[in-house]
Amino acid sequence: MKTDEKISVIIPVYNSEKYLRQTLDCICSQTYKNLEIICVLDCPTDHSAEIVQEITKKDSRVKLVEHSQNKGLPAARNSGVENATGEYLHFMDSDDLTSPNFYETLINAAVQNDADVVTCSVFYEKKPKQSILFLDNEVVLGANKIKKTKIAFVGWAWRYLIKRNFWDKHTFSFPDLVPLEDLPVMLPMIYYANKVVTCSDATYFYKNRESSILNTKLRNLEQKKSREENRRKALKIKVDFVKKHRIKLRSEFEQRCRKYFRRYLLLRKDGMTCQNDPIEYGKINKKISVIIPIYNAEKYLKQTLDSVRFQTYKNLEVVCVLDCPSDHSAKIAKEIADEDSRIKLVEHTQNRGLPAARNSGVENATGEYIHFMDADDLISPDFYEIMISAAVKNDADVSACSVFYEKKQWRSIWFAKSEVLLEKKDKIRKTEVVMSSWAWRYLIKKNFWNKHDFSFPDLVPMEDKPVMLPAIYHANKVALCPNAVYFYKNREDSSILREKYNVTCEKLRGFLKKRVK
Repeated sequence: MKTDEKISVIIPVYNSEKYLRQTLDCICSQTYKNLEIICVLDCPTDHSAEIVQEITKKDSRVKLVEHSQNKGLPAARNSGVENATGEYLHFMDSDDLTSPNFYETLINAAVQNDADVVTCSVFYEKKPKQSILFLDNEVVLGANKIKKTKIAFVGWAWRYLIKRNFWDKHTFSFPDLVPLEDLPVMLPMIYYANKVVTCSDATYFYKNRESSILNTKLRNLEQKKSREENRRKALKIKVDFVKKHRIKLRSEFEQRCRKYFRRYLLLRKDGMTCQNDPIEYGKINKKISVIIPIYNAEKYLKQTLDSVRFQTYKNLEVVCVLDCPSDHSAKIAKEIADEDSRIKLVEHTQNRGLPAARNSGVENATGEYIHFMDADDLISPDFYEIMISAAVKNDADVSACSVFYEKKQWRSIWFAKSEVLLEKKDKIRKTEVVMSSWAWRYLIKKNFWNKHDFSFPDLVPMEDKPVMLPAIYHANKVALCPNAVYFYKNREDSSILREKYNVTCEKLRGFLKKRVK
């Protein structure tokens, strides 16, 4: 469904110069164009204002609202609403990122279903197990709205696209109760909405950086007391609303499970926080060749290519190896290549399979680094920025990313911190390459690849392991990148790995026996 409703994106801006440019570029390059981007300058003391003013000269959709004195996050959001002219509202933090089709997905769902509110998936980079990732698109009604959105427990305002006349009808406004200013507004909003639509393909990447207003260090006891008082007030508003409207948050069974689960976490001390080294955007300009074998992936190919094209890191060569697809994949790739000169097409004259397609991609790659990607997967918006920064900074032959395996989440791989691995046993063990050898987990220095004459054997579905295990073993260093995330979809109807092959792994077993003790 096509629509052209205007969306007002409201961004409070205060001392976020390190990340603001990437956030605004991410919004300006969205596939949906009818946006009004309202930057509320809350008297920043760094160069944030200059960055916004520079971008307004390039993009007329960016609109400035300036406070005469610092009023804080809630007031900045309220100012943004007062100055918004769109039919829909979306609140965004000034250091976060979104998927390229974020607004297109949300607005289509809102208009098609005549919904007051649409909610996105959220990937919480520092605490990935607290992410909210919808697996399906769904229209939610009644009491299910509270449970499905988890609004009573996670209030984040930027999770929602909201119909403006619905917002005005209920006179919603953010109270000055940082850090829980969202909850007293979002809970009633979800309760009163006619319907809520969940959107699995629209993803908000919550960074929660060290410079975030919610991470500001409190300088004195009075500030700490004030924040704690705000927390109590916000929670009281929530409890009163839940009691008044007799909202049942959990069943008795769910409450018992949660009680025992909390005890279990306390015993394990399972904090699972992923802490990446800080990234300086735009400091490195090494070319990366992204190699994507393409065979009958028409349903997902555009989304995959957009995920690569609209990265914060721009110096990319996207090598699309067309392995004689019989659907419209080639047409889609060629149309996008006409729009983006970084797309390079390599066409096979006959179908040769995934390993040969990857090898063809390497032969045609001109970048200093290579990365393999499947034609139906996605990556986080600053994936290459994080991976190349770690590789160059540490002069590492290989960088390794975290992996979210959508269908088998227990097989996801999360690195707890940025780390450089030198010892051979550490490289094998900490990368988990023996069990999860997927080639797309790694950014690899091209001259290192060529030096060892690596090549994928025709052993689908285990073509990765005989290559990546020796690659990790021989690499001078492997840099772990917690916040570079590869979203492994493994779709039934497009993945080449669904084909059945007989595989012999004697060479691999010999390598393990001889090298890794």
